[in-house]
Amino acid sequence: MKTTLLDQIRKRRLALGLQIQEMPLRAGVTRQQYGKIEAGGNPRLTTLDQIAEGLDATLLLVPKSKLAAVQRVLDSEAAPNSDRPYAAQANDAARPELFVNEADESPWGDL
Repeated sequence: MKTTLLDQIRKRRLALGLQIQEMPLRAGVTRQQYGKIEAGGNPRLTTLDQIAEGLDATLLLVPKSKLAAVQRVLDSEAAPNSDRPYAAQANDAARPELFVNEADESPWGDL
């Protein structure tokens, strides 16, 4: 079963414990605009981007071929009592390029 983007917006708002009345201010849209969107409206891309920001999220295109892998990562993060840490972290020790010395990254390092 496919979940629409508007369903995901509603679920994210509820997961954050936000009331529908709080979203227009957080997203920078009018109350009427936001109400129409959650009711199944057809928002502009810029409006969706504003709503995503208000939900502390981002819009992202995921290729269908990668959707199952992305969903597994998201599901593993959502599991509160999971004994398995975030999947990408399991192999981090074998990837030294992920560990950067703060001095190397400091813009003030040469001063």
